[in-house]
Amino acid sequence: MAYELAKVLWYYNLIPTISEPVQKIVCPFHGDINPSLMVDIAENRWFCFGCNASGDAKDFVYKIESKYNGSNDLQSYRKYLDILKSKKVSDIKPNGTLKIRKKIPSKQLYVIAYDYYHCLSKVDWNSTDIEEAVLAREYMKSRGFSSDTLNKAKAKITYNNQYSIIFPMLDNGKFKGWVCRTTNKVVEKTRKYLYNKGFSRATTLVGNYGSKNYVIVVEGYMDRLKFVQFGEENVVAILGWKMSQQQIQKLKDAGVTHVISALDNDECGRKGTKYLRTVFKVTRWCYLKNIKDPGEMTIGSFNKMYKKTMFKFNQRS
Repeated sequence: MAYELAKVLWYYNLIPTISEPVQKIVCPFHGDINPSLMVDIAENRWFCFGCNASGDAKDFVYKIESKYNGSNDLQSYRKYLDILKSKKVSDIKPNGTLKIRKKIPSKQLYVIAYDYYHCLSKVDWNSTDIEEAVLAREYMKSRGFSSDTLNKAKAKITYNNQYSIIFPMLDNGKFKGWVCRTTNKVVEKTRKYLYNKGFSRATTLVGNYGSKNYVIVVEGYMDRLKFVQFGEENVVAILGWKMSQQQIQKLKDAGVTHVISALDNDECGRKGTKYLRTVFKVTRWCYLKNIKDPGEMTIGSFNKMYKKTMFKFNQRS
């Protein structure tokens, strides 16, 4: 027994563990909110109670590749063979038991995250007609993001209907992991973002810094993306409201002495700004009334806030 289904599901990051022979997971073939796809690793079979899709490992790859990448049968079969030979699934041994390290080393987790993102097909967000990409594009458009911005961010589509759009998190150009954003309004009530296993927020600054003696600091990935859309690249997301010591040291090592704090316009954002003032010279982003965070900015409000903020910044510099 070669455990083909275990290898396929592990390759696509659809099962959290291979230690359980029978599992129920979220189905990637329909709009699943609760897990409805039963997988029997020992028998190499799967069945979805939601959409009635079923089959073996090869059928799963055929359905995934045709749905998300438009692959024909021959292309899907080649993908299936590549999966079975890939290094990512090499720890799954056909020796009567399913074995994998209980605690995966951080370097291996990094490789898994790197491979997962880079193995996904590239998307031209201006011209794509893939159904999942079109839906994700409409969702991002409703939040004020353009197709050009998605292309610039190198966004892709995943095999997970609940978290369908994925972004690479680049720290001064270096890949540090990925983050998925749900486009499902029901799911986002409980969890908006999904990070790769092993990702370290404390040691990552998402964005560009060091080219100037100052940098704009925001909380979330989407906050930074909105600045990028409006032409400002010298921005980092700290993925929270309080900057870690490792993040602080990175900015200091890069020669940053002045921070423009665009942390959210709420209590936590103000607390985070106060903390930054203990370490850097700080100028507070001049939020307009009723704008809570950078994600809510329009090009018009951004221009007004940017002009006021930079005037204040230049007075302090």
